[in-house]
Amino acid sequence: MRYTLLVLSPPDHGYSNGHALDFARNLLASGHELACVFFFDAGVLTGLATAEAPQDERNLRAEWSALAQEQNARLVLCVASAARFGLGESPAPDTLQSGFAVAGLGDLAEARGTSNRLLTFGD
Repeated sequence: MRYTLLVLSPPDHGYSNGHALDFARNLLASGHELACVFFFDAGVLTGLATAEAPQDERNLRAEWSALAQEQNARLVLCVASAARFGLGESPAPDTLQSGFAVAGLGDLAEARGTSNRLLTFGD
């Protein structure tokens, strides 16, 4: 099966962001496909390179980046949410975690159109 994931929560609040990452890893390990992980609303803060995770917590930003590099996963930050949360409509490359891109809701619609399932993760 082919999945699209929609992540609404930031990596440093609640458990949804981490659950989405674990789900993505498990579905890829099970032989499924991941069309796209789309970060919307406060979820776009996952792609922020200048933020650091506390030492006693998972570094979800780095783990998402690793997933993108290891599995060629497509990680997309919503352009409107990025602007709303201070990243700007065209963030400088050094402000984004490696493996993240910025695009509009059309990319989410396109990924959903090629997927069997759309799952939403949010607190």
